[in-house]
Amino acid sequence: MVRSLYAGISGLRNHQVGMDVTGNNIANVNTVGFKAGRVTFEESMAQLLQGASRPAGNAGGTNPLQVGLGMSVGSIDTILSQGNLQTTGQITDLALEGKAYFAFSNGEGNFYGRNGALQLDSLGRLVSPTNGFRLQGMMAAVDGTYPAGTQIGDLRVPYGEKSPARETSMVRYACNLDSDSEGLGTVAHSNRYLAQAADNDTVTALFDQDGNDLGIQVGDALSVSIAGSDPGQIVVTPTMTMADLAAEIQTYLRTETGNNFVSVNANNGDFTVDASLLNVGDSIVGLQISSNRPGSNSYVANAFSFPPSIDGGSSHTVTGFRAPATETDNLADIFDANGQALGLESGDEININGSVGGTNITTTTATFDDPADPDTLVTLGDLTVLLQQAFRLPQTDGTLYDNPSVSVNDANTDDDRIPDGSIVIRGQREEAFAIDSISITATDSNNAVPAPRRFNANMAFTEIQTARNTGMQSTSIVVYDESGDAHSITTTFTHSGTPGEWLWEITTEGGEQIISGNRGRITFGQDGSPSSFTFDDNSTQFRFDPMNGSNVVGINLDVGTPGSYRGITQFRAESTTVAREQDGYPMGKLQEISIDEYGEISGVYTNGISKSIARIFVAEVNNPAGLMKVGDSMYSVSNNSGEAVLLRPGVGSATKIKPGALEMSNVELATEFTNMITTQRGFQANARVITTSDTMLQELVQLVR
Repeated sequence: MVRSLYAGISGLRNHQVGMDVTGNNIANVNTVGFKAGRVTFEESMAQLLQGASRPAGNAGGTNPLQVGLGMSVGSIDTILSQGNLQTTGQITDLALEGKAYFAFSNGEGNFYGRNGALQLDSLGRLVSPTNGFRLQGMMAAVDGTYPAGTQIGDLRVPYGEKSPARETSMVRYACNLDSDSEGLGTVAHSNRYLAQAADNDTVTALFDQDGNDLGIQVGDALSVSIAGSDPGQIVVTPTMTMADLAAEIQTYLRTETGNNFVSVNANNGDFTVDASLLNVGDSIVGLQISSNRPGSNSYVANAFSFPPSIDGGSSHTVTGFRAPATETDNLADIFDANGQALGLESGDEININGSVGGTNITTTTATFDDPADPDTLVTLGDLTVLLQQAFRLPQTDGTLYDNPSVSVNDANTDDDRIPDGSIVIRGQREEAFAIDSISITATDSNNAVPAPRRFNANMAFTEIQTARNTGMQSTSIVVYDESGDAHSITTTFTHSGTPGEWLWEITTEGGEQIISGNRGRITFGQDGSPSSFTFDDNSTQFRFDPMNGSNVVGINLDVGTPGSYRGITQFRAESTTVAREQDGYPMGKLQEISIDEYGEISGVYTNGISKSIARIFVAEVNNPAGLMKVGDSMYSVSNNSGEAVLLRPGVGSATKIKPGALEMSNVELATEFTNMITTQRGFQANARVITTSDTMLQELVQLVR
């Protein structure tokens, strides 16, 4: 009976321990970073009444007889599950996600905890608010780096600390320069002028008498045929003239008629088939010339229109072929774009008016075909010279193509925008030389027929290119000398007029003295990336004297590299190039801090610089449950926890820091209330064992009465 009393007593005592643990958990339900405890019980020793026996003979063995002597506390464990995070917005509130602990020091030993409700003390150190223990980590050097050998110690936020000025050593450029930025001059042309075709004019430049382009192109097949014979094919070549075409047709006719006396000639715009040496009665019947090009065939067929039969002893001439006029053609002999005579006659005055750069030119007047004046206008070339003088134009337009400033556009030119045979005026580049309001008119000298109205109408000029200024893009940036004094520099990029090439120049706005490296060229490849960046004086960097006592500043200019698009590019898009960044700054003071999930404490200074000032380290042990609680939500290592190792969160350790938040207690009230009920029932049952054993002892004592 005494054994049952002592068993009940052990049950009461140890269930009380369980209630103590549960009560402590509930008491710390709102303690930051608290980890709940758990009690496990174990059976205490047992008294052996009879040992076990082996089976003997036909009898079986017997089990031992034992009576338990109560229970005891097996362990009080710490539940290490992650607590919920509560956002606070306080920059020095930190929560841990993972199994690691914050490391603290009191100057004599190291302690560990999950409570990240930190504060700053009077020296700017991060400390635990409950006991002032100092958070451990690594302080950065002045430049924000962590040199090898940097020791772990107290973390301090140095509010008011100065960030020294840094001299600018690099300026980096970015964005685009418009590839279409070449300065342009005005380009305008009159209507087409035509002249009587000659036998050496190419067939690809032929027009009919009404000014219709025959549309013959290189590679076309011209078909020539007569009745009763297969047609012949004449392939147009780039150099084929009217004389060459006549020879080809003559060869065909002689072959098909069997008579070598047939001749075909081209002369002064006439095309003659001569059958005068044929026998009377022999004829060339059904001669036709056509083109295989649909848009050209009707014009070709109508221009080369022959009668149904050209009888022997006769000939037939097709007239009215025109070709683009040239500078040597007499103004009296040429035609307008519709093949009509211009109506000029000797003595007519030609007046030239217009404006250059918005300013009207002085009216220039000349007389057409005046025998008494050696400087009289006679040819188209004379008129182009007069136009050049009137608009004060140089000999050429100054472009890479070196075009004449005023000319007559030759036949078969590549520019489809300018009609062959028209007068072309090409102004100098830039809007300051823009040519406008071109007016070339002739006045009738005798007010009688012919009148030069067709000349005046044909002199209507069409502008196909408007003058514009050379593309420029400027960008400014502030750089610093060694004392932190600011200097504004402006870089201007100007298109050189050569495709893919820009000139650059750097200027200053203050009293700085430029020493070298302020001008050069940048060229771009076909891929739009910079292919070269050069200095006119063969420098390697831009250098200037601040003129304030500081040393000379040398700045490297980074515009990008070939094949890379991180710097300046040249594409057909708006010019947006800017000096994007530079690496200098003035002196500044620490203004605020930020903490990231890797424990990096970064400082933002009044000069706009942000750099690392410290790193928080966390502690890991092999057996976190073996840590010993020492109060103030702190732990210390024990013989069974293992030594603490300090690691960078998220780098050396899997644990990460959540700034602006706190980890709440991991106590589950539902579980604790359930444990309270079961502990209470266990306590009550053990108390009942004691009272029952006492009743039995009373009965025993009463046996002697």
